[in-house]
Amino acid sequence: MKLKTLFTIAFCFAAITAFAQKTAPIPFRFATRAEAQMLITDIDEYTSGWNQFDINVRLNTDQGRKSKLLAFAMNQTLNWSDKDKERISKSIKTLDAEIKKQKIVLDFPKELVFIKTTMKEEGNASAYTRNNWIAIGEKPLNELDDANLTYLIAHEIFHILTRSSLDFKKAAYETIGFSVMNREILFPTDIIEKRISNPDVNRYDSYIKLTVNGKQQNCTMMLYANSPYQANAGKTLSDYMEVGLIPLNEHFTPIQQDGKTVVYSIGQASDFYDQVGKNTNYILNPEEILAEHFACILTERKDIPSPEVVGKLKEVLQKSYKK
Repeated sequence: MKLKTLFTIAFCFAAITAFAQKTAPIPFRFATRAEAQMLITDIDEYTSGWNQFDINVRLNTDQGRKSKLLAFAMNQTLNWSDKDKERISKSIKTLDAEIKKQKIVLDFPKELVFIKTTMKEEGNASAYTRNNWIAIGEKPLNELDDANLTYLIAHEIFHILTRSSLDFKKAAYETIGFSVMNREILFPTDIIEKRISNPDVNRYDSYIKLTVNGKQQNCTMMLYANSPYQANAGKTLSDYMEVGLIPLNEHFTPIQQDGKTVVYSIGQASDFYDQVGKNTNYILNPEEILAEHFACILTERKDIPSPEVVGKLKEVLQKSYKK
């Protein structure tokens, strides 16, 4: 009788402990400006991948240098105010409650670090991520209401999660028809020179099978510049952005014709939206599409045209991918 009672107590304790581990609060903290300056100037996968267009467009010059862009980015970092910290902490608390309520299982890194910047270093974006940190702009902190700030933070957290676990990334990408490889796709020089780097995308390793011009074709998505950068032309980073589909051969190598990489438009793929849904216009990359779906789930948005696609991701989120 005593052994049975002890076993029951131990079993219940283990179950409670396991549940508690699954619903542990999001581990986060705020970086000082000095730490933010070190983080933002780190030579990582993102900064190592900058091409000349990336550097020029962010510095608004025709002859930019990486060292100058790093210095410029460092100078955009800001100190946190107590109000800023309070607002972000409130959003994290809201997300923690939703994760627990929806029985979502997420494997976070040891900590998420928030830094604050003017966002001039990234074309006045609202937020972006690198490694295990999230940069938030001054403008959204001042202008977004609580609900939209929480949505923005949820979107950025998704990038941290896919960066932290390849298994989770593979499962999430499958919900919109993308397969993730264990290696990156090697792109020819001509398209690398046009590619617009996105700090939220640290690996180019996914593809989707689409019907392009009536034929089945494996393609990878690419955000690229539609024309060479021209300083003082009155254009911002977003003005140059073009989303393309690059066909891959049987070895998952980009196909070229006459020495140039073939790039299809999204409109040439008749079934693109059938697979990824129509829940967002932010279709720069499967990573961004899924981050929008993730944010929809954690903020319980109902006004979405393709709820079945979001439902697939929610099923993934309720499983553990921790090894």
